[in-house]
Amino acid sequence: MNEQNYREVEQALFRDAGLKAEERWIQLPTPGVRARALEAGNGPAVVFLHGGPSTAAVWAYVVAALPDVRAILLDRPGCGLSEPPTSVPDSDTLPGYVTQLTRDVFDALELERAVLVGSSFGGYSALRSALAMPERVRALVIAGCPAFAPGWAPPKFFSLLRTPVLGRLILAMPATRGSAKMFLKQMGEGAALKSGTIGKPVVEWVHAWQKHTDTMRNDARMILAAGKWRQGFDPSLEVTAAELAGVACPTVIVSGSDDPLGGDELIASLAGMIPGARATMVPGIGHLPMLGAPAPIAAAIRDVVAVAEAQAV
Repeated sequence: MNEQNYREVEQALFRDAGLKAEERWIQLPTPGVRARALEAGNGPAVVFLHGGPSTAAVWAYVVAALPDVRAILLDRPGCGLSEPPTSVPDSDTLPGYVTQLTRDVFDALELERAVLVGSSFGGYSALRSALAMPERVRALVIAGCPAFAPGWAPPKFFSLLRTPVLGRLILAMPATRGSAKMFLKQMGEGAALKSGTIGKPVVEWVHAWQKHTDTMRNDARMILAAGKWRQGFDPSLEVTAAELAGVACPTVIVSGSDDPLGGDELIASLAGMIPGARATMVPGIGHLPMLGAPAPIAAAIRDVVAVAEAQAV
């Protein structure tokens, strides 16, 4: 890991987004690590959970548009600058791990309740947390298709990581700007790259976390532990329709029409499984709408925060 190099590129991303964030470190007892959190703004607490592999900085453009909330961006253990968990969750322990991780974060930050915003694996974590601790999750915003949603399609490179020999070769390959662009294209962001909607600061940031942090290696360990080579992810990890019917808080899903994990029909179906949920589709954007279309996500967060505040009166 080259922490200084990563920090420099991350700060360049923040400058491009217009974000000023303060760093703090919190102790998380369940994974047994010190984790890095970034905070910006003042107001109702909103906790942001990124996908995998990624880091907290993926939310920079969204959070820059939300000065009236207390935004808390977590580098999930093993990602960005956070320490890796002492043991890697597998398919049996992963659902409990993600909900306890959220509980640990809330406790470390002394948050009685908060809005959760999640993307991909972070979206899965947010849904599981809302089900496990409804008294503490005020509302949900899901950016992109969440992992383990009914009918989702896992990224193709996850299967390559599980392939004997090939997976080790992929992790051993040097990170380049070309590999950063390839990652974004695999996430359905080819059109946004071509148009310049996703620009150089984002490409440099992806390259930085691939090259200067252990994010890819650590998340690969979890991907391998949660499934098998030929069978893929353990199907027991899927959040079922019956479970989704138990989500009791205001929920908005903002997803891109080019999301390879799940398109318009899947997102509409998912929203229909969650009582009162609504979905917003963004054309020409893939699995990472927080990078190519931050405005609709920021608007959704403002909406659910307003609803949650009104309910608290």
